[in-house]
Amino acid sequence: MEDFPYFPYPDTDYQEPGRGQFHFSTRAGWMNDVNAPLYYRGVYHLYYQHNPSSLVWDTMHWGHATSTDLVHWTQQPIALDPKIHPGDLWSGGGVVDTGNASGLKAGDDDPIVVYSGTNGVTVFYSLDGGATFTAYADGKKVVTPGGTSRDPKVFRDPVSGHWGMVVWSDEGGNGADFYTSANLLDWTFGSRYPAAWLFECPNMIRMPVDGGHRWVLHDGGGNYLVGDWDGTAFHTDWTAPQKINQTETHAGGGYYAGLTFENLPDDRIVSMAWQGENKGSIWTGNASFPVDLTLRRTDDGLRVFSTPIPELELLRGEAQTWENLTVEDGTRRLPATDTYELEATIDVRDARRLTVRTGRDIVYDGEQQTLDGATLRPVDGRIRLHLLVDRDQLDVFGNNGAAYQSYNARPGGLELIAEGQAVVEALTICRLGSIWR
Repeated sequence: MEDFPYFPYPDTDYQEPGRGQFHFSTRAGWMNDVNAPLYYRGVYHLYYQHNPSSLVWDTMHWGHATSTDLVHWTQQPIALDPKIHPGDLWSGGGVVDTGNASGLKAGDDDPIVVYSGTNGVTVFYSLDGGATFTAYADGKKVVTPGGTSRDPKVFRDPVSGHWGMVVWSDEGGNGADFYTSANLLDWTFGSRYPAAWLFECPNMIRMPVDGGHRWVLHDGGGNYLVGDWDGTAFHTDWTAPQKINQTETHAGGGYYAGLTFENLPDDRIVSMAWQGENKGSIWTGNASFPVDLTLRRTDDGLRVFSTPIPELELLRGEAQTWENLTVEDGTRRLPATDTYELEATIDVRDARRLTVRTGRDIVYDGEQQTLDGATLRPVDGRIRLHLLVDRDQLDVFGNNGAAYQSYNARPGGLELIAEGQAVVEALTICRLGSIWR
């Protein structure tokens, strides 16, 4: 085969029908789970499950793209290849070893250490800033959970000063196995958290709240619990999970396998996930638009809020605004392109039902106080909607991130449909440019 790393991609202007213009998709081939997103020396690295030679899942590689602003992405050569790297190269996470805990540093760059493998975890490390990787110990598995297992994710615990690893396993039923390490290479079993709902792609996030920190454990579908980490085990008094993305999340759907970027400054937490239903002539699958995750106290307790990253500003173009637009038992059509942002504050006190139709109906039920089934309570009789509409993707945010929903849906114009009376106090529609340079 060609010298590694190689770039097996045809020329493209990223303008194929259906190709999202501000949702990352691989230049060509198949894409699924987000892997090892991380930030290093001014560059965001996005790795992902990838089959570069087909439009369907098979023979996983790790694809790679980079960005300096979290918005505009540049395709990079293949990062992990099964012809070169041992193991099946399924999903996993990664970290930047800024303190050289691993002892692997051999130059100016900090080691970037990533984890992959099913039925046992394999370690790979990069000494050139994340471009190429070497198998640690010739691919020896550093841990082997019981049952079927996959999707290792490593996190830093600043209190104990150690690293933690969470791995999905079905030993005795669904759940997560936790391991600890001082050097990222030698791991000790710490505990198991069994949960029937917890399936695949687990993630552990340390999140600031109330002047301190709590830990959030979530799975591939974005089901999550808020709790605490004692250095070896996760504890929570929650009896049932909430959802980060309030849709029917599943592998291949509009949201799955979200992971958070490692090594971000200032306690910032940015997440991206896999949207599996988008496809075209030379590619299949895309990533969700990046969101900032925050943990906030609500009337229902602590909840994860999701908001589009502020770097979205880099894509904004011309905008139109309206004020005090009344829609009563009827339809109001509005101008829209195929890539735009909608922000609206709506008085719904007299609205039994409000539908935003843009390729897919987004429905606010005034009697149930739900947005497409997710609880969305008005504040002073008003709701706030924020939509990102791409050529084949739709991201919906309600009340500044209390609701978050992702879909693959082709735009089809823009209409507001009310049963009863909805007063749109402020509405802005802003054209969004392309991330493809």
